[in-house]
Amino acid sequence: MTGNKNSNENRSHSSDGSGNADGPDDAWAEFMSSHQDELDDLERSRTARKFDKAARKAEKQAQLSVDDLKPEAFTRQPGPRDFQGRSWLDTDDVMDGESTFTPPNPSIGNVRKSTMLFVALLVIGMGALTVSILIPALSAWLGTVGGVMTLIGAAGMFFQHKGHTETRTDAFDDGARV
Repeated sequence: MTGNKNSNENRSHSSDGSGNADGPDDAWAEFMSSHQDELDDLERSRTARKFDKAARKAEKQAQLSVDDLKPEAFTRQPGPRDFQGRSWLDTDDVMDGESTFTPPNPSIGNVRKSTMLFVALLVIGMGALTVSILIPALSAWLGTVGGVMTLIGAAGMFFQHKGHTETRTDAFDDGARV
């Protein structure tokens, strides 16, 4: 390994080159003694007195006031690792554990025969109208029959429909169904 390469090792610390000062403190003391009369004049100057007065006043004042700080300095700000809630990655656990969700029942239940008849008339009538457009030779007969069947099916479904007020289960039922 290489040794410590101190480039200042062989230099003398004397300011005048005579070599009688052994360190920086001695050099400073020598400088102070050689310029004592000039430094005394500076100490007695008006600017030095103003500076001393301002320095004493600044030392007496509080270095830091509460008003200098932001409110965030007194409270601990939460970081990303402080999150205690649930992540979107926990969706399955949340749905299974805390939710009152009940899955929908896919069974249709009992369908009235009149509803089935009107739906069948509507679908067959729409089919007949489509075929009457595609086959011009049968358009008069299929168009008339298909139109009548479509009108009867649509009118029957419309008049059979129960409104929202008739299907309520309680006063707070808003009609939303899954």
